[in-house]
Amino acid sequence: MSAIEERIRKLLALADSPNENEAAAAAEKAQLLMLRYGIEMAAVAAAGGERLAVDGHVVDGKVDPWRRMLAAAVARSAGGEIVWAPGGYGRNQGRIFFYGPSGTVGGIVELYRYLEAQLVVISATATAARRERRVHGRTWRRSFLLGAVGRLGQRLDARRAQTTEAAENGRALVLVKTAVDREIERRHPELESSGYRASVARSAYEAGSRAGTHVDLGDHRLGHSSPALPDAAAR
Repeated sequence: MSAIEERIRKLLALADSPNENEAAAAAEKAQLLMLRYGIEMAAVAAAGGERLAVDGHVVDGKVDPWRRMLAAAVARSAGGEIVWAPGGYGRNQGRIFFYGPSGTVGGIVELYRYLEAQLVVISATATAARRERRVHGRTWRRSFLLGAVGRLGQRLDARRAQTTEAAENGRALVLVKTAVDREIERRHPELESSGYRASVARSAYEAGSRAGTHVDLGDHRLGHSSPALPDAAAR
């Protein structure tokens, strides 16, 4: 684990800190730290006439649509990308491949798991408390999760946009994207894009979108009992 990945892991562990201010800033700092690190590494590589080094990390477990969307949003917000592949013995089982500037991928995975843990809790709570009973509970929860992830993706994109307003940052991120795309093409030469679009229950999707506004990215807290980075494959 690189020094920056270790720092990000420690930042996200502050989600259970008794210090409210530390806990509230952890996720935001993690995202910005990874993004700025990638920008700095891209600038260093360009100055030396070299390609930016790219790392990969594989997460085995569930690859249902909301997790894929969340993984993609988190990776993109830090200058990375994902590839996913079905597999295993159960429905929606497979692998998510995370790619990003060398030294950041472990942190991207930690942030993904941090947000995933919150969404698992709030979606279960919302599904149990819902007034809408015409829609099956599983369908309602899936729709809620897709809505929440959609809103989270917007928030992550907005924070990335703030960081890339400077022209030099924008140029550096073009180099990052180019390097990441090349690495994905090298490792997955037969990659095909997915055109899957999940059907959703509108009321549940909208409820999830509203909830996604309050998921802890640094400026909100769900409470001191928020779970800390469990293994996604355990659920």
